[in-house]
Amino acid sequence: MRNNEYNSLEEFINEYNGIWNPSEGHWLGIDFKYDNMIYRMQTGPMYQQKITILPDGRDAVFGIYKQVDAEKSNHFELLGEYADMNDLLDSSVIGNRKFKDIIMDDATKILGKD
Repeated sequence: MRNNEYNSLEEFINEYNGIWNPSEGHWLGIDFKYDNMIYRMQTGPMYQQKITILPDGRDAVFGIYKQVDAEKSNHFELLGEYADMNDLLDSSVIGNRKFKDIIMDDATKILGKD
């Protein structure tokens, strides 16, 4: 059974363009459940004020986080940061699987967008 609401990768890409405008379907973050774990993709830093400068000198625009001990807190730990959408989609910090495949997986459940 398909849980995922995305029908194409383009739908996801169009929602996360760096501009928050919910009335137009543009978001800065998404919480999702994959393989019985809760994750978050966030545009911009989640817990700090300063943007991370990546080793190649580019600014980190996107981050992938994993929820830590959901029963005790709503804290997420950073798994990786990325300068652009292509780097994000090619990331394999979740189960050594590319993020673009995870976000489109039939079993991935979108929990919320903000």
